[in-house]
Amino acid sequence: GRATASVALVLDPARRGVRCAVGAIAPMPLRPLEAEQWVASLIDWDNGRAVVPEALHGFGEYVAAACIPDEPPAEDGSVPPLPPAVLHLRRTVAALARRALGRALS
Repeated sequence: GRATASVALVLDPARRGVRCAVGAIAPMPLRPLEAEQWVASLIDWDNGRAVVPEALHGFGEYVAAACIPDEPPAEDGSVPPLPPAVLHLRRTVAALARRALGRALS
């Protein structure tokens, strides 16, 4: 069987950076670079690597949207909804990213 999704996350306190890779949703692992930079800017690197809880949720959503983007708008400007299986995969990636960041920060 094939994995549904996987997320790997590394905190780099020396460089004050976050690296994240999402696997098993594309032929090769994906890196949500903007999400990494965004959450790294919110981490209090000097005081125990604290971050507000809303940032965990936002990071998960940011990673999921970066790796599984919305469909492009149709000619009439409407955005078609994602199929249920893709929405499930997007929610899975968001949850995995949130958990990975939470565990790395604890």
